[in-house]
Amino acid sequence: MTALAPLALALTDPALVARALERLPRQAPWRADAGFMDALRRLALASDFALATLATQPELLERLQAGGDALALPRPVLAPDLPEAWPRLLRRYRQAAATVLVWRGVVLGEPVEAILAGSTALAEDCLRLALAALEDAFRARYGEVRAADGRVQRLVVFAMGKLGGGELNFSSDIDLVYAYEQEGESDGARALQAQEYFARLGQQLARLLGETTADGFCHRVDLRLRPFGSAGRIAQSFAAIERYGWQEGRDWERYAWQKARPVAGDPAAGERLLEALRPFVYRRYLDYGALDGLRAMKARIAAEVARQDLADDIKRGPGGIREIEFLAQALQLIRGGREPALRVRGLLPALQALTAAGHVQPAVGAALAEAYRFLRRLENRLQMLGDAQTHALPVDPTARARLAAGLGYPDWTALADALAAQRALVSAEFAALLAPRRVAPAEGQLAAYWRALPEAADPQALATAGFTQVEALHRSLVDVARAPAVQALSASARARLDRLLPQLLQAAAASAQPDAVLQRLLPLLHTLLRRASYLALLDEQPAALRRLVDALAASALLGERVAAHPLLLDELLDVRVAGELPDPARMQAECRAAAQAEDPEARLHALNEVRQALSFRIALAFLDGRCGADCAAQRLAALAD
Repeated sequence: MTALAPLALALTDPALVARALERLPRQAPWRADAGFMDALRRLALASDFALATLATQPELLERLQAGGDALALPRPVLAPDLPEAWPRLLRRYRQAAATVLVWRGVVLGEPVEAILAGSTALAEDCLRLALAALEDAFRARYGEVRAADGRVQRLVVFAMGKLGGGELNFSSDIDLVYAYEQEGESDGARALQAQEYFARLGQQLARLLGETTADGFCHRVDLRLRPFGSAGRIAQSFAAIERYGWQEGRDWERYAWQKARPVAGDPAAGERLLEALRPFVYRRYLDYGALDGLRAMKARIAAEVARQDLADDIKRGPGGIREIEFLAQALQLIRGGREPALRVRGLLPALQALTAAGHVQPAVGAALAEAYRFLRRLENRLQMLGDAQTHALPVDPTARARLAAGLGYPDWTALADALAAQRALVSAEFAALLAPRRVAPAEGQLAAYWRALPEAADPQALATAGFTQVEALHRSLVDVARAPAVQALSASARARLDRLLPQLLQAAAASAQPDAVLQRLLPLLHTLLRRASYLALLDEQPAALRRLVDALAASALLGERVAAHPLLLDELLDVRVAGELPDPARMQAECRAAAQAEDPEARLHALNEVRQALSFRIALAFLDGRCGADCAAQRLAALAD
């Protein structure tokens, strides 16, 4: 046991910690254990909640003193004939297990990842115990829900947010979504349709866990992440959720489903729904359009922070936990459709995957991971103090002193300085991600020319810029401006197009072959108009735009390939595109990975995408001199093999 910081000693003498320890049994063998008493003082300094639990469940003290396997508490038994006892049993179990978590974090010094995992496991235990008891009661009263083919249907409980990611904080709501695989009817004497059956079951589950009784609460349940939010049905079929995702789903819901994980009921069925929703969450292309959704979400949060004066909120405030989460999840959404290794739920695993894939610099990834651990540890200690769902720094001097001392800082100022440094780092990285990477909007003749299309544009602007086949190019650009796809663009996509087209025209004019590049761009433009995500890619990433123009200037064939297969635009931003070409073994591995689908047609489609991408990469390497003619021929032959 490490000694208390000097400030902590001052706090224990005479009132604060002494009063807390007086609530525990006076005549107990463990009071003679000086090391254990010192540990209890540290616990009392960090958590009023833990001392209150020990006062009502003193048998826990012997377990804490013994340590080791004794810290693993037996799960309560929810007897079918005693439903009135279930709330008390669950609440006392959760309080005892949560107190053990405080002990592990404060006294044993376990890393914050272990405490988050422990909080997650505790919530899952309570969910499964409660659901199993309620399912037995429903089965006795209403029977089991059966689909048209006679198969039994069970409720699927999806954990969202930090519970889904396996990183639940100490005193948090648990975000849940209820679903069931197929419609049907229960087979009992009092038959219910599947929707009503599972809605009732889900409501009772939320009440059993979340209602505040004389024994407190077990876990507060938030069901607002379901389709249509509070206005939506409590439990919905897989088909309804899939349909909602494709017809109504918004970017923030894609973020929410990134972390979704079936944790109770029928997890195998839940995995089938997640697989069906994967294309909704992770698009097949580089999805830079997700950044606009993230910007809108961040703007709403910033407005909320300003309105409610939440600058000292370490979750929602500047440089807080949510900014790290958004940063990692945005990069996952952008690239996860193309890179399955990025489809992980937890924040720290996501940072590791992004770093390993080259999308986050190692030093930045390590710094963000350290900031996340710091903030989550501080958040946990804030919540451990009184078992309250708070993210705000305390204003009370005593609470501040307790928090600083419990975390090993000499005073509040030292802790506040360390926090400020971590938040500044997070804010800088988050701003770098959200800052549009596009250049300043063009304001020259070409920009004015594009804005005047299709009726009033002066073709002379093209000639002045350096194009020679002015009339033909002008007619083609008029066709682009009049295209139905342009008229159908959303306001945000149209704004992107109006920023992007002048930049493309300027880049083409500055190339070695202005007319040829623009002629090769035009077929691609018609394709891009049908894929707003690719407009976003070129708008957000000037490097991709430059590489595209360079490739078109060097090769008409590459222009045709990109127009026919716009997924090749992703290659222009691949971190590997300017590096060493894959050897035959690596190409074979990529082809094998693409050929995992069960459907033969899907396998062939995936193989063709890999072939196009690899051959495009070889072509770019040939054009920029990294791979000579013999090298390119050998690589293409290996790819064909």
